[in-house]
Amino acid sequence: MAEAKKKCRQYNVEYLKYGFIPSPSNPQQPFCLICEKAFANELMKPSKLVKHVKTMHGSNANKDLSYFQSVRDNFQKRPKLPGIFSSASRRNTDGLLASYNISLLIAKCGKPHAIGEELILPAVSEVLRTVVCMPATEIIKKIPLSNNTVQRRIDEMSADVENTLCNVLRTEEFSLQVDE
Repeated sequence: MAEAKKKCRQYNVEYLKYGFIPSPSNPQQPFCLICEKAFANELMKPSKLVKHVKTMHGSNANKDLSYFQSVRDNFQKRPKLPGIFSSASRRNTDGLLASYNISLLIAKCGKPHAIGEELILPAVSEVLRTVVCMPATEIIKKIPLSNNTVQRRIDEMSADVENTLCNVLRTEEFSLQVDE
């Protein structure tokens, strides 16, 4: 016997007059602007929304639509936690990625590992100062290219390629034919 499909209610803009918006994490769930809690989809009925506002937030039950619009706008303008931390971690990640990419280029060219600190970083610094007209010191500090770092990055990349190849060979079936 087939199971009955569960009806999933969709958000209606009319729900804002009760103080609810779609949840930032899941748009199919209602989100109360007053207590800042997300609720199950079953609560997305006008009668249940009104009941929540009257029982939990009695003083805000009779507010008009413009009040809830301003609360919604203030809520959406607030900085979110991922946004606060992402810009700093993004800059650090970009420097690490640049370090790996430059180490790969050094390995492909077969140049000495010290070329990163001796030539590449000063060249990048000069390009940033001359062409982009921005101070390069903060950006250059985030790109580690010392001799040991480049060696370690090349070793990590080669070990990763070797592991990937070994995993492919283990999972793929192949056969050898030997002539007598």
